[in-house]
Amino acid sequence: MENKLKELMGKPNVWLYVKSSNGWIKNVEILEVNHETVTFRYEHESEVESKVWEKTTRLENIVEVDLRVLTVPKDKQQSENMRQRLTRLLEQE
Repeated sequence: MENKLKELMGKPNVWLYVKSSNGWIKNVEILEVNHETVTFRYEHESEVESKVWEKTTRLENIVEVDLRVLTVPKDKQQSENMRQRLTRLLEQE
């Protein structure tokens, strides 16, 4: 797990399942990983306020790691626009 977390340092769209929190923490920024702990930052918004948290936990407390690879809009027009942009980018290469 330590090596995988080091690979994901600075990458967007990382989700961690933290055993002590009994749930997923979405869109974390992994700041530091050593042989015993991982430090990460994440945001939480409510209707009243936005909070930024920085947490350090033991490596064995991280049960799973997910990386969101792609987000595709459900709206057909947005999807078509995205497809056209990707096609143009690929044609440039």
